[in-house]
Amino acid sequence: MRIKVCRKSGCTNKIPYDQSNPFCDEHRNLYHPSTWKQTERRQSYSKYNRFKRDKEANQFYHTKQWSGISKALKTQACNTCAICGHTYDKSGYLVTDHIIPRRVDKRRQLDLSNLWVICKRCHYWKGELESQVYNSDSLVANIDASHRWNRQKVTHWILEKENQTQNKK
Repeated sequence: MRIKVCRKSGCTNKIPYDQSNPFCDEHRNLYHPSTWKQTERRQSYSKYNRFKRDKEANQFYHTKQWSGISKALKTQACNTCAICGHTYDKSGYLVTDHIIPRRVDKRRQLDLSNLWVICKRCHYWKGELESQVYNSDSLVANIDASHRWNRQKVTHWILEKENQTQNKK
């Protein structure tokens, strides 16, 4: 049987590897699933930023200028997704996104007409679309593709995919 060590600093008690509570019986009251998931999510974002996202993009997304624009756009949008229309009262559910991806056209990275606020579910579908549309190594081909995929066409594609997913359930 695989085992692991309790997460409490300094504790060496062993627990089963597949136990959802990462603490031993002595420290089990330290586990709060809701805050624990937030911590894990923060750690996964940190790992993504460190190891997967390119360094230039990571620096850009951590500037005061981007943070200010992002916060202002979310407030202006009344915390509502521009695609599906869901409103979120808690932070962390919405993303300020580039309609034409930053990696395709960096000249438009701070252009307000190229930014919108969308929820994480719609952002997932937008990522799927981007992987299909912007799959060329040629910058010119990707910029040409960006002219064909405007805000309305992207919105329509995402809503269509979302409807297909809902109909399968």
